[in-house]
Amino acid sequence: MLNRRELLVRCAMLAAGTVASPFVKVAAEASPVGPATHRTPVLARYEEMQFGVSYHFSMNTFTGNDYETGGVPARTYNPSKLDVRQWIRVAHDLGARYAVITAKHMSGFCLWDSEGYDYDVAASGNKTDVVAEFFAACKEFGLQPGLYYCILDPHNEGKFDWDSHVPDSYYKLIKHHLTELHTRYRTPFYQLLDITWKINQDQRWELYRLIKSLSPDCIIVMNQAFYQSKRNMGRICEPASWPTDVINTEDSLPAPEGHDPNIKFEGKTYYMPLEAWIPTGPPYKAMPPMHSWFWREGFQTQNPQVIANVYRDCKQRKSNLLLNLSPDTSGRLPDQTVQAMQEVAKLIKK
Repeated sequence: MLNRRELLVRCAMLAAGTVASPFVKVAAEASPVGPATHRTPVLARYEEMQFGVSYHFSMNTFTGNDYETGGVPARTYNPSKLDVRQWIRVAHDLGARYAVITAKHMSGFCLWDSEGYDYDVAASGNKTDVVAEFFAACKEFGLQPGLYYCILDPHNEGKFDWDSHVPDSYYKLIKHHLTELHTRYRTPFYQLLDITWKINQDQRWELYRLIKSLSPDCIIVMNQAFYQSKRNMGRICEPASWPTDVINTEDSLPAPEGHDPNIKFEGKTYYMPLEAWIPTGPPYKAMPPMHSWFWREGFQTQNPQVIANVYRDCKQRKSNLLLNLSPDTSGRLPDQTVQAMQEVAKLIKK
C-alpha cells in the first residue's frame, strides 16, 4: 500500500501526465467520485457555515483593471504593507466562517511560488507567499480556507479570448498548479474554478477528480458566471459548470422563492446547495451592470445597509453568501472598507 507521501507524489505525477496510476483507477472504480445525490456530512457542514468572505487581490490590483491580461512584468505586483492577517481578522469580526483567496486570477499571476513558473510572487516586488500567509491566518482565526483559480488566462494562452478552448500546454499547467495548491497547503476546504467553459467536460471531470484525490472533503464550485447567474438564479446547473458540488450565482441574488437543493442534471437528481457570490465594490464601468471585484483608485465599498440586506436575503432564501472584499495596493483592506464591515457586522447581528 502507498504511504501518504508516495500517494501525493503519484498524484502529482498523474496530474502532470507523466504516469498512469492503476491505484487511482482501482480507487475510482471502487468508490466513484462525483457530485452528491443526497445531503452528505460535508455538504451539511458547508450549509451550516452559511457565510464566507472572498478576497480579490492579484496583479489586477496594481494595474487597476479587473480584466488584467498579464502583459505587465511580475515586478508590477509590489504591496508595500501586506497584511493578510488583517484581511482575516476583518472576516472573523464580521462573522464569516470560511474564506477564499484568488490564488491565480486571469492575469496568470500566482500568489505563491510555483515550481518551474516565472510569473508569480517569487519574481515580483514582494516575494511573500500570500497563500501560505492566508492559510496561517485562517487557522489563527478559526476560518476554513478556500482557493480560487481562473481557467481563463491570456498570459498563458497567448491571447485574450473568453470562449476559445485552452491549449494542451496550458491545461497541463492548470493540473500542475492545482496539484501544488492541494499538496503544499493542507487542507483547502473549498475550491472555486472560474470560466470553466474554456475546458471540455472530460477535462472538468479530470480536474474535479484530481482535486478530490488530493483533498477528498473539498467543496468544488465551478462558477456559473455573471450572465448565466442572472438567467438561472441558481435554479439549475449550467452544463459548462458541471461537475460541481455547489451551484453559485455571481453578483446575483438567489431566486426569490428560495433555493431547492434537489437539482436535476441530465435526468438525475443531485443535492446541490447554493452560494451567492457578491462583490462589495462600485459598478465596474467596463462591464455594466457588474460590480468591481478588485480595488482601484476611487474604489468605495458599497453602503453597509445594502450589504446587510444581501446577507439577510441569502439567509432567508436558503443560500450561502460569499462576500467579496478588495485589498488595495498596500496589501491591506482600506480603512473605508474596514469601517463599512464593522457597520455591516452590527446590522446583521441585530
